[in-house]
Formats: sequence, C-alpha cells, structure tokens
Amino acid sequence: MLISIIIPALNEEKVIAEVLEHTLWLRGHSEIIVVDGGSQDQTLELAKSFEKVNVLQYSKGRAAQMNYGASQATGDILLFLHADTYLPKTYYNDVNKLMQNTEIVAGSFKLKMDKNHPIFKFYEWCSQFSLEFFTYGDHGMFVRADAFNNIGGFKPISFMEDVEIQKRLRQQGRIKKLDTFVTTSSRRFQKNGVITQLIIDTLLVLGFKLGISPNRLKRFYPDH
Repeated sequence: MLISIIIPALNEEKVIAEVLEHTLWLRGHSEIIVVDGGSQDQTLELAKSFEKVNVLQYSKGRAAQMNYGASQATGDILLFLHADTYLPKTYYNDVNKLMQNTEIVAGSFKLKMDKNHPIFKFYEWCSQFSLEFFTYGDHGMFVRADAFNNIGGFKPISFMEDVEIQKRLRQQGRIKKLDTFVTTSSRRFQKNGVITQLIIDTLLVLGFKLGISPNRLKRFYPDH
C-alpha cells in the first residue's frame, strides 16, 4: 500500500527542512509531496533541495493546496501533514494495519505538543476522540484516495476544511483514531499566549458550529 504524504506549505522556512528530513527517515512505502502556496521566504528552495520530495506550486489556501497535491498523488492512501508536524516512527504500519478494515475510510493520529503546559494536556486528551470538533489537520488526517475523490476532496473554504470534510467522509464509511501520536508545534500558543489562544480556538470552533462563514473566522487564525 502506497501512502502519499501531502504537505501544504506557506512561509515555513523555519520548520520545513527538519520535518522533511524526519519524514524521509521514516520507514514505509510512501511518496512525499509538498505544495507551496506562494511562500515569500526560503520554503520553496529548501523543499526543492530534497531530491526525493515532489515539490509543487499552487495558489494560496490550505484546502486548495491539499486538493492539488491529492490530484498529483499516486498513493492508495492520502495523508495530509502540516509543515510543523512530525509523524511517529510506526506511522506506516499503523495506517496500513488500520486500513485493512474496509469499513474504515479515514483516520488520524492522537496529538502531542512539542512543549509542556497544563492546557496542552487538555488538547492532547481531546485528541483521542474521533469526533469532528476534536480532530483537526494537525492530527495527521489520512483518507482512502478513492473515498477522497468520491466526495470531491476538501471544499474550497479558507478555514475549518479539516472539520467540514469529516461530515462527508462519514457518509462513505467509518473514521478511526489511531493510538499513536503525531507531535506538532506549539508556536501559535507561544505567539499569542496559551490562555489567549485557547479562548480564540474555542470561539472559532463555536462560531463555525453556529454557521459563521469560514472566511470571516479565518481573519482570527493566521496561516501559521
């Protein structure tokens, strides 16, 4: 089973090289695709320095970039990975074993933050539940390519595309959470403050659930 690891990127020069080095080091039958959305820093050049990475360019927008990466992928499974997130060593066997169950169309990992804080423990605890509002793109979401294509991929919205797609995927089959963890950066919290960012995240989720336009919500959530 071939897993296509699709990484949307925009101005990620501080993290992209290390994430790609780590991902290439992992064992498994996979291909790595980086889709740059018009970076103004060295992201594109750094990604292109890895010969085994397929680097693409597309218009800015995480959903659009991931859809384009998926259109160029050849894998049976599409794994969407944030540019500041690290897969576990056993990711390939974990995903492969889970997807042997044909009733399951998609899944994700549990979450660990790269720093310690009581609030992060709460985030990590929530990530064990395979529910729409407890599962996000930084959890390392993966989906069968045929199921992804059947529903037309991510909707062309600027925010919460990772939550929205889960509703449509559940119409195709089950979504399952793995027991292993991805490790993601806490930089959003470091920039805005942990408590402030928690309040922002909570309000954004509530806003989306109440039907507020993703485009309006995106103003309060920068690209990285």
